Amino acid sequence: MTVNIPNNFIGSFTSSRNAVFVLKQNYSIVTDVDVDKNPNLLKKYDRVIVLHNEYVTQKEFDAITKHPDVVYLYPNALYAEVVADYNKYTITLIKGHGYPDASVRNGFDWKFDNSKLEYDLKCKRWSFHKIYNGKMLNCYPENKILFDESLMDAIHEH
Repeated sequence: MTVNIPNNFIGSFTSSRNAVFVLKQNYSIVTDVDVDKNPNLLKKYDRVIVLHNEYVTQKEFDAITKHPDVVYLYPNALYAEVVADYNKYTITLIKGHGYPDASVRNGFDWKFDNSKLEYDLKCKRWSFHKIYNGKMLNCYPENKILFDESLMDAIHEH
């Protein structure tokens, strides 16, 4: 239930690598560690784009869900609660994914959990739907983000 926090994270399909590649051209990159250590950091940004941030601390969850303009680009974000130990540089699962008991799905019992949509990898009929603090994409855009300019336009759109 405990894993190391990587120092030089390269990323993969399941960790939004393509989105990072595309978005870093126009946006600042802030890590989970940055937000957990300083949740007020998000207040300096007009818009926050959340990638496949599946495992987050309570402080990070609160900072993101209280921000007024969030683009939830990947389903399954904010799914499991972890606690970080920065002395050991590890995270430990606290709640979610059937832990500590099988009845627990989303570790935050989040009303806007859209995890069931993460299996649409083609994103042929992608769309955003509004929630109280932004908008959520209805599919997993890891490949689509590389070539669909209309998706990028929708991300930028206020």
